[in-house]
Amino acid sequence: MSGICGICTPGRAIDSRLLGSMLEALALPGDLLRGSPAESSAAFGTAQRWDFQEVATVDWVYIAVDADLYNLPELKSILTQHGFAANGWTVAKCLAQMYILKGANFLENLHGVFSLALWDEKVQRLILAIDRLGVKGLYWTREGDRLLFASRLGAIRAVHETPLELSASALSQFLIFSIIPHPLTIYREVEKLAPGTRLLFENGMVKQERYWSLNYVEPVDRSVSSWASRLQEQMRASVHLHLQDATPEKTGAYLSGGTDSSSVVAFVNERFSPVNTFSMVFSEATYSEASFARTTANHFHTHHHERLLGPDDALEALTRITDYYDEPFANSSAFGAYYCAVLARESGVDLLLAGDGGDELFAGNSRYAEDKKFALYHALPSWIRKGMIEPTAGLLPAEDGWLSLPRKYIRRASIPNPRRIFSYNLFLSTEPSEIFEQGFLAQTPPETWLDIANEHFRAGQVRSELNRLLHLDVKITLADNDLRKVSGTAEIAGVRVRYPLLDYPLAELSAQIPSSLKMKGFQKRYTFKRAMQNILPHEVLYKKKHGFGVPLGLWLLKNRNLNELMNDILGDSQTKRRGYFRAGFYDSLLRNHREGHAGFYGEILWYLLSLELWHRKHFDAYVGAQSAR
Repeated sequence: MSGICGICTPGRAIDSRLLGSMLEALALPGDLLRGSPAESSAAFGTAQRWDFQEVATVDWVYIAVDADLYNLPELKSILTQHGFAANGWTVAKCLAQMYILKGANFLENLHGVFSLALWDEKVQRLILAIDRLGVKGLYWTREGDRLLFASRLGAIRAVHETPLELSASALSQFLIFSIIPHPLTIYREVEKLAPGTRLLFENGMVKQERYWSLNYVEPVDRSVSSWASRLQEQMRASVHLHLQDATPEKTGAYLSGGTDSSSVVAFVNERFSPVNTFSMVFSEATYSEASFARTTANHFHTHHHERLLGPDDALEALTRITDYYDEPFANSSAFGAYYCAVLARESGVDLLLAGDGGDELFAGNSRYAEDKKFALYHALPSWIRKGMIEPTAGLLPAEDGWLSLPRKYIRRASIPNPRRIFSYNLFLSTEPSEIFEQGFLAQTPPETWLDIANEHFRAGQVRSELNRLLHLDVKITLADNDLRKVSGTAEIAGVRVRYPLLDYPLAELSAQIPSSLKMKGFQKRYTFKRAMQNILPHEVLYKKKHGFGVPLGLWLLKNRNLNELMNDILGDSQTKRRGYFRAGFYDSLLRNHREGHAGFYGEILWYLLSLELWHRKHFDAYVGAQSAR
C-alpha cells in the first residue's frame, strides 16, 4: 500500500533499519521507497506511487505526506504573500512551511484528502492527522517511549517489539459490520485515527483532538427549490474541482447506474466529453444494473466500458484482495470495485471519480425509509400505544403469517436506534450463546457490541433521528468500509480514486439541509433528486437502488470451485479451533445457505471465510515468525 510510515522516539536516535522494515511492509510492487534522514528523534518514510506522497525537511520541521490537495495553488499563494518563492515547491515543503506559519491549525487550510506526520524538532512535538472525512487513514500505537504510525497495519506489526494480540472486541465488530470500525483495529495495542482528527505526541503524552466535524444545523428559512439549486451548483463545483489537474484521456468514472455515480458522470461530462465510464455486469438479473448504466452512458454519450463478472473472476481475485487487506475485511462488493478499476487501467485510465458519499449525506439508502416506518409508531401518544394498540396486538399470534405482522411491527419499532437499524443482522438477532464460545463472549460482552455505533449515533448536536443515522453511516459505513473498499481495490489495480461527493464544502451543505427535505415522507434523497431532475434521465433518477453489489452468496452456493473452497476452509479443524464459534455453528450456517436465503446466509459465510483466510495469510505467519525469534 502506498502511503507513509514512521517512528518517533523523543530524545533518542532511531535505527534506520527499523524504518526500512516498515517501508518494506508498507509497499506494494512498484512503489518507490523514500526515507527522511535519521538525524533527529523522528524517522519518516513514504512508499510512493503518486507524486503527492513525499517526505521533506524544512528548517526544524520533518514531514511525511500522502496529500492529494485541490487547493495547492491557494496554499502557494499564501506562502508567496509571506515572502516565500513557493511556486516550485513540493506538497510536503508547502505543508511544512504552512505549519511554521500557522502551527497545528494549518490543517484547516487544507482542501483535499491527506494523511500526514510532522515532527517539530524545536519543541519536540509529533503531529499525525488525516482528512476531514477519512478518505486517507493512519494506524498508530504507543510502545514504551516511542510512537509508531503507518498507512498500513502490517508496517507497525513489522517493528513492534512485543507480540501484538488479537482484539476480541474488534472481531465482534467485524462480524457485525464486515469491517473493524475506528478506533479499533484487529490488534489490541494499535488504533486507527478518526476522520477529522489530529494526534499530538508531546512531553510523553498523547492527545487527540477533533479539528473538523459535520455540524447538522437545520435552518427552516429556505424552500426545497432553493436547497436544490444550491446543491446542484455545489456538486458541479466539487466535480469540476476534482478535475482541475486531470486529463480527459487518463480520467474516468465508476458508473453503477445509480444516482450518485450518474451525477458525477453528468458533471464530468461538462468538462471532459466523452467521459470514460466503467461498469460491471452480472448474469444474475437481480444484481445487474447494466440497463441503467447504459441509459446514463447513452444519455451523456460516454466512452463506456463493461465487463461481465462471474464467480471464476471472484476466485481469481480472492488472493489479491486477501493479501492486500491486513485486517479482516469482508465487503463482498470489493470484487466488483476491483474489476472496475482493472478495466479502467486496461483502458489507459489512472484516475477514477467515484460516487461514494451520496447515500450517507443525502439519505439515499433504503434502510432510512424502512426505519422511518418503525419510527412513526412513536409519534402516537403513549396512552394509545400502551393502552390500546399493544394489548390488542398481544392477542394475535406471534409467528403465524400475516396475523403476526402487527406484533412483529411493534416488537421491532420498540427497539431503539441504532440497534433497530442493525436488527436484521444475524449476530445481533440470534442469542449469542447459540453462536459463540463462552470464552470469546467473556472477552467481548454482547452488551458492548454497539458501543461504537451508539457513540456515533449520539455524537454532536444532532436533533433528528435521520441525521443521527446519517452521521453514524458517515463514520462507519463510509469511512471505515466503502472508502477502504474502493480506494484499496483501486490501488491493487494501479489506479487512484477521487470522491467529489465527499468534498467537505458539499458535505457541510448536506448537513444544513433539513432532514424533512432530505427524505420527504418516504421519498429518499428528495432534495438531491430535485437538484438533478433536469440533468439525469428520469428512469435513472427514480430507479430502485442496487449499487456495486456482487452475488457472492449465490456464487458460493452454485459455483463448484467457490463452494469447494468454502467447505474445505470452514470444515477444516484448524478453522474450528480458533475458539470463536460453538461446535456446529458452521454446519448450521452451511445448511441454511443451502436450504434458506442463499444471498443472506452466503454473505455471513463470506465473513467467516474471509476471517479465516486473513488468519492464515496474515496472523498465523506473524505468530510463527514471533515464535521463531
